[in-house]
Amino acid sequence: MRSPGKPTFSSTPAVSNLKMRILGVDTALRTTGFGILDTDGRSFQAVDCGVIKTTAKEPLSECLRRLAGGVRELVKQYAPDVGAIEGAFFFQNARTALVLGSARGAVIATLAELAIPMYEYSPRKMKQAVCGHGNASKEQVALLVSQVLGISVGALPNDATDALGLAICHAQTCVTANGLMTPDPL
Repeated sequence: MRSPGKPTFSSTPAVSNLKMRILGVDTALRTTGFGILDTDGRSFQAVDCGVIKTTAKEPLSECLRRLAGGVRELVKQYAPDVGAIEGAFFFQNARTALVLGSARGAVIATLAELAIPMYEYSPRKMKQAVCGHGNASKEQVALLVSQVLGISVGALPNDATDALGLAICHAQTCVTANGLMTPDPL
C-alpha cells in the first residue's frame, strides 16, 4: 500500500503507473477555486470543481473559518491524496498580500491538520504546464483545461479552472522525469 501523496512508479521510466486524486486550490478570500482531478499518469479525469465563496460583508475571521470548513468538506467528500496550491507572488498592495496570505494559510493549515500533503506551484509554472508558456491569460488556461479534461468550462469561474490547472500541473510534474522535479511538500 502506498502512502498518501507519494507517487508510485513502475521500474520502466517511460511508463508510469501513478494513481492519485489531486485537490487543486486557487486561494482568495472571497472566491477560492477548487478542482478535484484523478490521474493515472497518462490521463486526467475531472471529478468536480467550483468555488468556496464568502460575502464581502463578512469579517476576515469568518471568511477564513468558512474557507477552512469548505476545504474540510472537500477532503471528507473526495478523499484527495495530495493538494496543489498556487504560490504567493508579488503584490504592490501590502493589504492584498496579507489577506491572500491569510487565505493560503487557512487552506495549508487545514490540509496539514488532515494529513494531506500540499505542493506549491507558481502561477507561471501552472500556466507553463497547462498552456506551454507562463504568460497565458486566465481565458487561455480555461480553454486548455477544457480541452485536456474534455469538459465545458464556459459556465465555470476562472478560479475553478485555475484550480484544475494546478491539479494538472502537479500530475504532470509527478510524471515528468519520474517526479524528480516535484517540489518538497509545504
